[in-house]
Amino acid sequence: MKLSKFFSTQISWLGLNMLLVSVLLLVGSAVQLNAQSPQLSLADLLIGLRSKKVSLPERNAILTEAIRQRGVTFALTPEIEKELETTGASPLLVEAIRQKIALSKPATAEVVKPIAAPVATPTPPDFNFYQTRADQNVGKGEFSLAVADYNRSIEIKADNAIAYLGRGKAHYGMKSYDLSVKDFDKALEINPKDSAAFLNRGVSYEKLGDSKKAMEDYQKAVDLDPANESAKANLKRIQDAAAAAAAAAAAEAARNAPPPEFVNVGILSVSNAIKMVTPTYSVIAVRSNVEGKVVVDLELDENGDVVSAKAASGHQMLRGSAEDAAKKSKFKPPMFNNRPIKGKGQIVYNFSLKDHRQE
Repeated sequence: MKLSKFFSTQISWLGLNMLLVSVLLLVGSAVQLNAQSPQLSLADLLIGLRSKKVSLPERNAILTEAIRQRGVTFALTPEIEKELETTGASPLLVEAIRQKIALSKPATAEVVKPIAAPVATPTPPDFNFYQTRADQNVGKGEFSLAVADYNRSIEIKADNAIAYLGRGKAHYGMKSYDLSVKDFDKALEINPKDSAAFLNRGVSYEKLGDSKKAMEDYQKAVDLDPANESAKANLKRIQDAAAAAAAAAAAEAARNAPPPEFVNVGILSVSNAIKMVTPTYSVIAVRSNVEGKVVVDLELDENGDVVSAKAASGHQMLRGSAEDAAKKSKFKPPMFNNRPIKGKGQIVYNFSLKDHRQE
């Protein structure tokens, strides 16, 4: 009877030890199996959760059973609970830890403090860890994962402009352009001289259809960093597009504008004329030795015919002859938007006694 009880006890311990061995193989811990240190440390759990030997649900199941059998060496603070959940602990695993701690005596619980953590305990993830992993996820196009890690890095360092800049890029990758603008706003609030933040905010503004704000941000990026080639190229592109749009709008407005009553054709010459009549030099003007220029104001109809001719300057003896010549002349029709229109202009006649006598 005593011998069978002995064997039963040994088999029970053997089963427990086999379970503990499987857990220790899973977590890769160097803790030795012995009766004096049967409990699991925080390091054991973190290493076990990160193991790739079995799936995460299987890891959680094995660790949950191990905790129920062995217990833990630490107190479950909110910080430790959050770290376990981040590493992949299931709600069932966390509840098993909580129940096991509640059943144990407070005096035996080991409160794990970050500054006094055992050498074997992994360093908790810090700002650089989350920031680096977030940047890597952006590079891989995993924007949702990147945003989650940027959120953690910002919780740790809320005044770090680089974290907001990175999260803004991730939001841009998710096509959440309004959120990316808000992150770039925050980055510039912290560091107003960040050329890259102005460049990225300008790109987001373009996606939101606000070309004016985009152009302002590109200009600011170039002012802060003349070597920012991307900002310079974007600025030129958007300026050229704005100029082209303005020119097209002006042309469209001109096409749609009502035609004026007339156009001013300026000084009319032989190059404008269909027929240019030369004025006669009156005998009385010649005998009186009168010469000089006569300027005649003209009005033309849509066909280029002179409908009005009035001398504006010149000797009185020469004006009548100049006006008669102008009325008999004919010019190419004035044009507006490729359509003939009335016009106003001038002809300048030069009366010269020398030229007349040579004739």
